[in-house]
Amino acid sequence: MMNRPGIPTRSADLRYGIAHRDATPPVGIFHRFWGAANHDIASGVHRPIRVTASALGSRNLDGPACVLVTSDHCLLRPHDMSWMRQKVLQNTNLPAATHVSFSFGHSHSAGHICSHRADQPGGELIAPYLDLLLAQTVEAITEAVDGMLPARATFASSPCQMAANRDFQDPADGQFVCGFNPDRPLDLEVQVVRFRSLEDRELGSLVSYPCHPTTLAWDNSLLSPDYIGAMRDTVEGETGAVCQFLLAPCGDIGPRHGFVGDVRVADSNGRQLGHAALVAWHSLDHVAGDFTYQGPVLSGATLGEWKYQGWEQRQPTTPFGHEQFEVELPYRDDLRDLETVAGELADWERQGQDADSSKPDRAGTARAMAERCRREVERLEPLPSTNMYPFRVDLLRLGDAMIVLVEGEPYFKLLDDLQAATPQHTILVGVLSDGSRCSYLPTRDSYSKELYQVQVSLLAAGCLETLRDAILERLAAPPVPVA
Repeated sequence: MMNRPGIPTRSADLRYGIAHRDATPPVGIFHRFWGAANHDIASGVHRPIRVTASALGSRNLDGPACVLVTSDHCLLRPHDMSWMRQKVLQNTNLPAATHVSFSFGHSHSAGHICSHRADQPGGELIAPYLDLLLAQTVEAITEAVDGMLPARATFASSPCQMAANRDFQDPADGQFVCGFNPDRPLDLEVQVVRFRSLEDRELGSLVSYPCHPTTLAWDNSLLSPDYIGAMRDTVEGETGAVCQFLLAPCGDIGPRHGFVGDVRVADSNGRQLGHAALVAWHSLDHVAGDFTYQGPVLSGATLGEWKYQGWEQRQPTTPFGHEQFEVELPYRDDLRDLETVAGELADWERQGQDADSSKPDRAGTARAMAERCRREVERLEPLPSTNMYPFRVDLLRLGDAMIVLVEGEPYFKLLDDLQAATPQHTILVGVLSDGSRCSYLPTRDSYSKELYQVQVSLLAAGCLETLRDAILERLAAPPVPVA
């Protein structure tokens, strides 16, 4: 008898738990993330800032092999990230073999949480807030681990046109600006992981999408998760379970409608993404194994019957596994030294003291240029003093899916190439893992253009492609199972 045709359902068997906490900074904290902003401190709250933890492990283990912690914040600088990691490990009773991965939703309106900015207006609130963020993170991790249950994950995706390429060439003078580029359409999808108990109870979801959370910009003074907040509310309102957001590679992608001060636009962007995520989520409603052809049924017409075969008839998926590795990548050869940047910063600050503070900053003004220098200092100071940059990658194998966690801000092509090269798996890539010490990773051909992402990049042209190849080599290798 011939094998019946069927469509395999991508899934993973694991133990899973999820929890979140409200980690909204206090009103009045240093908020300024934009050189063009006139305000320095947060004047109110649009939506809560959240920290979420999911605990993942093998079915045959009681504890987690990995905990994925995400927050809505733009990022933590290396000094604060190192402190946070150390304190989290000290204050959670995790098994020694458990790996904790941090990733950031990257909202540019969640507060400028950097201890080095303590001398800025509202900066005195940063240190106490970091203590609060730590406490909320520890609570979320503890609850997620304590709530782990045998679970099954299924995977789906759906198109979403909320985001677009943002490397646009100004038609007036030919300069490249960071904003919506109508001339370079992209086929973007939102990816969804649906976690259910073995009794089909909803446990949680993971939503991943490639789009800078920069709907809100210099005119907004409210603390906000940007589009992520409304997306979560939309998904959770339908599913009744916690939704965790994982930002996908989006160095060259932002909202089609962004850089505004109107929070209604952020909410609209979030609802658009949330509804697209629910399309994918609902496509998994009746999944209970592989979708298999049952044969013809004689009726008014001869019908073809399909149904999901029960999970008990399906071969077990690959066990859960985690591995970490490093890829050595070269620095670019034209990095400026700290002394030069510090001198330039001092010059811009002196010019800014005489500037008219009532007028908004735009490109070229002292206030904006001083901010650029401060960020360049913050990028250069923590770089390892080695010949090559030790780029870290975490690889989580979840049955038929792979979650790749990378630091920095790679271009979307990283995810696109990884998925195209491994069609047998669902590939999710989370960025800003432990922050952005290495900054942007543009594509090789982008280095020939005067792009913002290239100007602030720290690694040489070709590093994105080298990283891609190293990850593909690991994806092709036999898994390292968790005992």
